[in-house]
Amino acid sequence: MNTVPSFGVGTFRLKGQTAIDSVRNALDVGYRAVDTAQIYDNQADVGQAIAQSCIARSALFLTTKIWTANYAQTQLVASLRDSLHKLRTDYVDLTLIHWPAPGNGGA
Repeated sequence: MNTVPSFGVGTFRLKGQTAIDSVRNALDVGYRAVDTAQIYDNQADVGQAIAQSCIARSALFLTTKIWTANYAQTQLVASLRDSLHKLRTDYVDLTLIHWPAPGNGGA
């Protein structure tokens, strides 16, 4: 997707079937932006919901966030690959540093 949709669905605190159902329902009613994060521990659920939808991956804007434990150069790439695997996709449209606060390894 080339543009960021005006509305998106967040997945904070959603896990398991609740996360799957929430994302699927959002996609069914027209949402095309989905936000998740490594720390939410729901990337596999989000990936499952997207995979089970009838929406082409190219029609979605998918965002994830890197958690503080993965900021180190030795962990960053592996953590992103793990996120892609869980999300069942080859790419995300936006990757954010989740919490770039001093003392958290980000800034």
